Formats: sequence, C-alpha cells, structure tokens
Amino acid sequence: MIVRGSKSPWPALLGVLAAGCVPESHVPTDPVALERFCRSFFDAVCSPLEGCECGAATVSDCRAEERRLCADFPSAALVRAVDEGRVRYDAERAAALLRRLRGRGCAGFVATLDWRAADLFDLGGTFVGTGTAGEACTPLGFELVSECAGGSCVPADGAHACRATADEGERCGPLAQCVDLDAALRTGGAIDRLVLRCEPAGDDEGVCRAWRAEGEACASGAECWTGRCEAERCVAIALGGECLSSRECAAGHYCASLRCAAGGAPDGAECDDAGACASQVCVAGRCRPAGCDVF
Repeated sequence: MIVRGSKSPWPALLGVLAAGCVPESHVPTDPVALERFCRSFFDAVCSPLEGCECGAATVSDCRAEERRLCADFPSAALVRAVDEGRVRYDAERAAALLRRLRGRGCAGFVATLDWRAADLFDLGGTFVGTGTAGEACTPLGFELVSECAGGSCVPADGAHACRATADEGERCGPLAQCVDLDAALRTGGAIDRLVLRCEPAGDDEGVCRAWRAEGEACASGAECWTGRCEAERCVAIALGGECLSSRECAAGHYCASLRCAAGGAPDGAECDDAGACASQVCVAGRCRPAGCDVF
C-alpha cells in the first residue's frame, strides 16, 4: 500500500502512458485471466491520468513499478495457491475493478474506489486468501496478494506465517496487527494513519486501541498519535520545532530537515515531500493535483 512521498511497502503508482494509448494486449476483457491481471491493472491505473497535469515524470515511475511487480506475475507460488484454493481469484471482479479505474478521469484512485482499509487486503474481492493467523504461508510475489485471509504473509521463526488484522478492541500481537478496518482511504493518507496501537494487556499480547489526538488526555506518549504527552495531554510540535517524523508536527505542518515546516503549498510549487503540498502529492519536486495520487 502506498502514498506518494512516503516510504510505505507499495510505492506510489502514478502517471500517464508515454505513447498516450493502451497496448491492445493489456485491455481487459470479461473475465480477466489471471495471467493478464497485473499489466492490465497498471494500465488501468495509469492511462486515465493523461492530461491531468500529473507531469511527464510520472510516466517512468508508473512503468518502473509495472516492470518491478509484473515481471514474474503470476508467480509459480501464486498459481499453485489458486489451483489449491488457498487464494480465490475472481476474474469477473477483476474486470469490474479495471473498468472503474479506467473510467475515473482525474478523480484519482481512492476517490473512484471509495474503499475502506479492509478492501486493500483482498484488492476489493479480486484476490481472497483463506489462511488463518499463525498458519504457514508462502510469499506470492505481488505485494497486494496474500494467501492469508484479511492479512499478510510475514517472516516467523525462519519461515512465514499469516498475520491477521485486528480491529479496535480486539486482541493483538506478533501475528495480529491492529488496523482500523472501517477507516476510509483518502488521498495522501499514509498507511500508518490506518494502523492502531497495540496496548499491552499484561501478557505477550495486547488490545487494539485508537491513537489519541492532539489535546486529548494521555498518560504517556505511547498513547498519542504525535508520540508526545506533556502535562497529561497529547501535544504536537509547532512550526520550526525539532522533529524526527511528520506525525510529531502540528496539523498542516510536516517534518523537513528535522524541523516542522509549513505545508499547504499549491499545485506546481516546489516540494521535497508530499506533506509540503495542499494536495499531499509531490512528484519530481513539484506539487501535483490530488487526482495524481494513487494507492
């Protein structure tokens, strides 16, 4: 999952096609065969943005991601998982997803799909894993596809095991990550805003809790989204204050060169991070419209 300007696992997919057209071999048909999904997905993500003032630099970004993720798609492991029923692939849902993406114009990936966090774990129902938390699993090569139900396949004891997702109030631990599954995805919203905190519960596990916002009561910085608790209240760092990450800075600011700097720059302005832009999209050193951001 990705956000432009962040360091999240799935880098941003932005851009327009260099030639301004979609290769005929990638145009989806109903249903979309598994072998064609990855490249068809990238074409559907990238092609509608031509003419949306996203900048020519996005072309190489988009195609670089396509080459990286689609070179070995589907992997032998994914084909086996589908054949064995550990991953269910719905070719008709795939076609519907690609149609929506192609028809979005300049609205952007998130606005078109109107997804909640939970939808990312099975790409809107196109890929559905069946593995439960703690069950052995195999990485499948494509970061949005997992044989784990509602979660991901992570290293564990020299092998891999399914890590599930846990909602607020549920138990959490090494194989249950806290995520606000009902949270609406938003343009420029980094994945860490969807992750809840795992509050220790006196054993090896804990309970998923929401972060406390600036001004809310706290007992320690571990409870606060900003990571700072002073006089029993969550606080943020003001403009110009020293910082290590943007989440420490007050609303509308971001961390640049270890100082909280003002955000809100207009489209076309120079930027060094997505946080500098009102749109939360920074590509090749320039703020771009919010519609250029995708997950």
